[in-house]
Amino acid sequence: MKREEVLAALKAGEFDGISHTYQPYSGYGKNSHQIEMSVSFGTIEITKITTGKSFNGKENERFEDRTTEVLSDYKAVDFIEDRPYYFKQRRPDLF
Repeated sequence: MKREEVLAALKAGEFDGISHTYQPYSGYGKNSHQIEMSVSFGTIEITKITTGKSFNGKENERFEDRTTEVLSDYKAVDFIEDRPYYFKQRRPDLF
């Protein structure tokens, strides 16, 4: 992968508008996890959503936890390098 060219393309907005939502997958227990990703002019925003239920002694209580991480510069390039299949359709010449 051409890291410098990917960073330049990311900052130039050539990855703009790419947004993915990944289907939930079951982890350990009864929780499900989902990842949402959006790319906008040099930053990648990743939101991890965990949903599930727990028993409080009387009934099941549902919960949803969201954690958001914003990646920019070389952290964003590292993310793209780890998951190039998310981005190849847009800029295959960089990979």
